[in-house]
Amino acid sequence: MLVIDKRSKIPVYEQIKNQIITLIRVGVYPPHSKLPSIRQISADTSINVNTVKKAFAELESTGAIYSVPGTGSFVSENAATDSSLCNKAMNDLKNSVEIAKSIGVGLEEILNLVNSVYKEE
Repeated sequence: MLVIDKRSKIPVYEQIKNQIITLIRVGVYPPHSKLPSIRQISADTSINVNTVKKAFAELESTGAIYSVPGTGSFVSENAATDSSLCNKAMNDLKNSVEIAKSIGVGLEEILNLVNSVYKEE
């Protein structure tokens, strides 16, 4: 089951996406296994169905999952080892760092933030 922290700075759809990726990587959802439906996740987490749909759409756009119309969403063959997920995360991070740098955020502040995020785990 997914656990959503509504007070987190991480958007809810990102939390859903990240948790599904984690469940795939640890083997809870092996390749070609069916994921819970968007409506089921929405009901279980009390999150708007459109928010869950956005998370699934992003997972599908990265190739981590695929959908079969009328049947549901399934884990892609290489989802657990797919480097495109890491590449997307690194590109997003790079863009964010470039924006922070352009408005005057220093390297030390960025490194402190990264360290604090990893310590939260």
